[in-house]
Amino acid sequence: MKIDADLSLDDLKRLPGLYRRWELNDVIEPYRNYQIEDAGAHADGTPLLAIYVSAPAPDAREAA
Repeated sequence: MKIDADLSLDDLKRLPGLYRRWELNDVIEPYRNYQIEDAGAHADGTPLLAIYVSAPAPDAREAA
């Protein structure tokens, strides 16, 4: 996992909806940066997450 401290929320786009922890495998893609934040809880108490994502890295096709 690469951590880029220079990335701001202005560089990220929020994915629509809220997600549960176990849904992250269905959402996360390689060669992107993510910001994951707490977004409250579902009525049943399950924690929900808001996900922000960057555009794919310019050289992502070459690396794949």
